[in-house]
Amino acid sequence: MRHALIILLAASAIALPAAAHHGWAGYHGEDFKMSGVLQAAELGAPHGLLKVKARDGGVWDVMLAPPAAIQRSVLERSALSPGVRITARGHRHRDPARLEIKTERLVVGQRTYDLYPARP
Repeated sequence: MRHALIILLAASAIALPAAAHHGWAGYHGEDFKMSGVLQAAELGAPHGLLKVKARDGGVWDVMLAPPAAIQRSVLERSALSPGVRITARGHRHRDPARLEIKTERLVVGQRTYDLYPARP
């Protein structure tokens, strides 16, 4: 019984931060849009991340979907060259000090990628 409790507590300690980080609760409910120039891109697990320099000079973390959803959207790494213009549509982080958006739709150049098609 004691070993089962230890395992349960350890699993909870791992799962809770991951759920909090990747959920939508940390983001505003209203739609938000930001644009800028791509500096760097990472499409790996647990989710993709773009670094985008906005016109005002701030560098935004543009959080993408997990790799499977990125693949379904047909977004490929080859489309994400540094210097390309990016527009991210989604939800801004609740902490105003964090330049971060959780992206539902991403426009790269003239092409739109729907990362979360089930979200309105």
